[in-house]
Amino acid sequence: MRLFNLFLRRAGVQSSAAVRAPSSLSRLTVVCPRHLLADVRKQIYLDFEGAGLRVAKVLVDKARQHDMARACVTVNCPPELRPVLMSQARQLSSYPGVQQVQWGDRRHIALN
Repeated sequence: MRLFNLFLRRAGVQSSAAVRAPSSLSRLTVVCPRHLLADVRKQIYLDFEGAGLRVAKVLVDKARQHDMARACVTVNCPPELRPVLMSQARQLSSYPGVQQVQWGDRRHIALN
């Protein structure tokens, strides 16, 4: 069905289906030492919600190294607050113990 819709769009035909609004969910992955995860997680909630962003959920997983943890943070962020989200992600990378911050999560999902 997606292939057919792509064909119609390229042909210049508008589909009758409503155009999907941009998603207001953003995900970023934070890698830190396992023993610091509780502090980093608390700081994420405090800083993001203080900036007007709502943390929808945090999924914790083990990282490649045995003493590290990986947290996938899902943030509900309207498009007008994207600059605030970018600023919070930069601040998050400077927290003590945070090894890596990257956009997206560990699932590699292709979106068209």
